[in-house]
Amino acid sequence: MATRIPTDTMRELVWANGRAQLQRLGGMLGPVVFSRPGAPDFAPLQVAPWADEPGAAQLPGILRRLRGEWPCVPFGRTDRPAGLPPGWAARQPGDDWGHGYGSNHEWQWQSSDDPLALVLAIEPAGPLHRLTRTVRAVAHAPALEITLVAEAREPCTLPIALHPTLRLDAGPVQLLVPRHGAGITYPVSAEPGVSRLAPDRSFDHLEQVPCADGSSVDLTRFPLAFDTEELLQLRDVAAPVTLRYLDAGWAVRLDWDHHLLPDLMLWVSQRGRAYAPWNGRHLALGIEPVHGAFDLGRVAAPPADHPLADRTGIALDPGAPLVLRYRLSAAPTPG
Repeated sequence: MATRIPTDTMRELVWANGRAQLQRLGGMLGPVVFSRPGAPDFAPLQVAPWADEPGAAQLPGILRRLRGEWPCVPFGRTDRPAGLPPGWAARQPGDDWGHGYGSNHEWQWQSSDDPLALVLAIEPAGPLHRLTRTVRAVAHAPALEITLVAEAREPCTLPIALHPTLRLDAGPVQLLVPRHGAGITYPVSAEPGVSRLAPDRSFDHLEQVPCADGSSVDLTRFPLAFDTEELLQLRDVAAPVTLRYLDAGWAVRLDWDHHLLPDLMLWVSQRGRAYAPWNGRHLALGIEPVHGAFDLGRVAAPPADHPLADRTGIALDPGAPLVLRYRLSAAPTPG
């Protein structure tokens, strides 16, 4: 195994079954290319198309070079959406960094070998002290093992999520989610005037998610027949999730510490945002292990009878760093 260092802002991990780029901004991983003898290489992670366009440098940190996978501590938006149903109590996010300070700032290199490692001191001082992220190639396999360590300055409970975002521009995709608990749609329209799902509804099967017009949509097959932006959450997903890229002939699997991040938030982004920098060209599926109520945990708390009322986040203690381990892997599928 070897590590190439094109610039200080990004480093590349190269091994027998792939190569992976890790950048300092947001600690974001991507692109990742998996390879196997006898199969074409495949890059499953989304890379937003605007990083090198004029004006990109003025975008918020999380959008500037949006790509692939990264950790969100604390997870969630910092603006409270209009129209939340009655009973959603207002909360103060504590700062203006959407999806956390780490998603918007440059981390520092801690290691330039395998594993690649980044560390970030959280500023200004608050309950969260430091994040450390390592990415290790699995010998003789198209797979990466990733570790996140979160250290607190003081006891706190934070919504936390991982943010793997996979491409939907490589032909038909089948999403395979093992048996799970209740599914819940976002409490308001995720993208006003665009989103199709019925807000604030529970459902049992991803193949039949309720729409606002009384119909339903199958959210296990992509791309969809219409362009949209959607957010929903599945409770108690206790096994790996797989995306099968039918034309490419690859299956991509995500596994994680399910006891720490019990749910899965899905972000369907199919050309639904017409404004800059998205400009109606973003095709991706976020499969986001989470402990929180959607991406709202920093600005709102659901009522006591809501299916996600108990998803308040993970308790952190200064004497016991939180360690999250997860794995992204791939395998060619039979033709």
